[in-house]
This record gives sequence, C-alpha cells and structure tokens, in this order.
Amino acid sequence: MVIIKPLKLLVCLPVALLTLIYSAADIGWAYNDLSGNPGIQGDALSAEPKMPSSQQVRSRGAVRTPNTSTVYSGPPRIYSQAPVPKYTAGNPAPPGAVCPPAAQPSFLGSFPGMGFGGGTCAPPFLPRMGCSRFQLAARLWYVKLNGSTALWGTNLAGGPGTELDLHNNLGLSKYQYLGDYEAQCQVKYNWGLRAAFTPINYRNNFIPQMPFFFGNTIYPAFTSTLTKWDRFIYRAYLTYDWFKQPHAISTIYAGYTQIDDKLAVSNFFQNRARSQAIHLASAGIGFERFIRYLGASVVSTNCRATVDFLEGYVGWDGYAAARISVPMNQGRWGYLEAGWRWLVLENSQPTNIDKTSMDGFMGAVGLIF
Repeated sequence: MVIIKPLKLLVCLPVALLTLIYSAADIGWAYNDLSGNPGIQGDALSAEPKMPSSQQVRSRGAVRTPNTSTVYSGPPRIYSQAPVPKYTAGNPAPPGAVCPPAAQPSFLGSFPGMGFGGGTCAPPFLPRMGCSRFQLAARLWYVKLNGSTALWGTNLAGGPGTELDLHNNLGLSKYQYLGDYEAQCQVKYNWGLRAAFTPINYRNNFIPQMPFFFGNTIYPAFTSTLTKWDRFIYRAYLTYDWFKQPHAISTIYAGYTQIDDKLAVSNFFQNRARSQAIHLASAGIGFERFIRYLGASVVSTNCRATVDFLEGYVGWDGYAAARISVPMNQGRWGYLEAGWRWLVLENSQPTNIDKTSMDGFMGAVGLIF
C-alpha cells in the first residue's frame, strides 16, 4: 500500500499547478516510496501522461525525510526525466492547431485585430530577405499631373520664354498610367543593394489657344501641335537595416539617381526638343511594420521617403502602402501592395525651368525568394 504523507502532497501540488499553467518545466519526475514500490510519477503531472521516459538516474544511499530524523538505507530510488511537450503560453490547443492571433490594443481605439502586434498563439512576424536573397516588384501607378511647368529658351527680345504648364498649355493628359520596377538583393544581414526604374511617357496632340515661345521659337495659336515627354528615372541605392525585429524593419539608404529627360514640341512648321541628363544624389528612410495576421497571410504597412538634390535640382519621392504577404514553398513569399505615391522635382533657372509634381494611387505585385 502506497502512503503519501500530507507534507509531500503539499509540496507536489504547487509544483504540478505551476507546471500545468506555465509549462515552464522541461523535466518530469518520479520516485519510489520507502518500501520500494512506485510512488507518484512525474509523467502523471505532465501534459502527456503516456510520454515515455528518456533518461533514468539511480541513486543509492541514506535519505533523510523532511518530517522525520529517521535515516533510511533501502532499495535504490529511481528518478525519471521525461520531456514535456511545450505549448505557447495561453494557447490550450494541441500542436498543429490553427489559432489566429487575439485582438491587441492599438492607438486606433478598441477595434479588434488592429493592434500593432500578434496574438498569444503566434508572435508578430514579417517576411524578410535572408542573405543572398532577392526581392522583385512591379508597380502600376495611376498618375495625376499637378502644376508641372517647363520653360526653355528666350523670346524675340532675348528675355525668358513662356513658362508653360504641361497640362494646360502643352496639352499633356491630366491622368496617365505609368509603370515602376524594382529589384533588391540582400548581400549581408543588414546590408543590401536596390535598383529601380521608372519610365514616364506622354504623347498628346492639342491646339494652343495662345501663341507661346519654346526653344527660342514662337508657336502660333490655333495650330495642331504635338507634345512628347519622355523621362526615364534610374535609381541605385545602398540600404542598411538599422532596426530589425520580427515585427518591424526600419531602413536608411543612400545612392545615385539619373534622369534622362526629353520634352519635344512640334507642329507643321517646326520642331524643338529639350534634352537633358540630370545626375542627383539621393538619401532616404523607409520602414515596414506588422499589423495583423489574415489567415496564413501577413498584413503590414510599408512606407518610404527619399530626398533628391544636386545640379540645382531639389525634389522628393514618397510612398505609403499596405501590404499583404502570402507564404509560398521553400521560404518564398508573394505580396500585393496598394497605396499612394508622390513625386516632386524642381529646378528654376532664368531660361530653363523644370518643375514636376505628380501623385496618385499605386498598386504593386512582388516576390521574395
């Protein structure tokens, strides 16, 4: 007959409760009573009663019980160690069960699931690029042309020519679909290389209501005129992730931007084109932050801001979007983005004014592999 003394029971019960609540103990235990018969088994208090023991440690010698001074030298006691299955704190579900994150508090108020953090079942996690891995993205930009002007050349008296609005005076479309393409390689844990290409192409016919000067030439009114604007933006950056955690990544970057720009205005009588290559230094900051899980997908926010300068030009390029990343096999991720982009670039000289301001909705599809 097994006799369990009250003091031993008081010691064992708190240990069992702590083991079940926090799952902090990785070692099960058992012992034999004074007669050599099996006593309370540690496996009985584990999360899996039938878990086999992985290690046994025998000890032989005199043992002093906590409530008596009797010295006992009897059969060897057997102590068993068994691994206890680990469950995430607060998640009663067995391994493999799907458990969506719980709602977290946020600065947006008491909206469920909108906190900047994961629930108790899964910590916040952002898809990220490992060393020697790549990210490709293609974006479609629905652009609105805002207050973009150009002045090139002089008038007949030798003064500055006409400052022309690209939409109101040169007839370019107010809205246009443009593409944007980007590739990035992570060369070190925190260091990467990024390259981007943005082609801008406009072709429009219009009939000017007033004569104007462009390229030292006067263009008469009420004459069919064709305007072509081609601008190709090439960007190359060195990036550094100065803050990198599972739930957020913050990046600073710097590099070089080249703009090949050509603005041509032609009619039946003449054709003038302004071509220029603009070389700029660029620096910026960006961040991506976890928002919530959506099934197996990850919802995050992605923002960037870049400043461009040199050669009399000053401008900036901003982007703010929401991203949904979908896991693929072999550690790859695909993602969709939707957001807003701004692009501003200005240069003011007496006979050469170039001001570009555009913004609009942008959608993107990308792959991390």
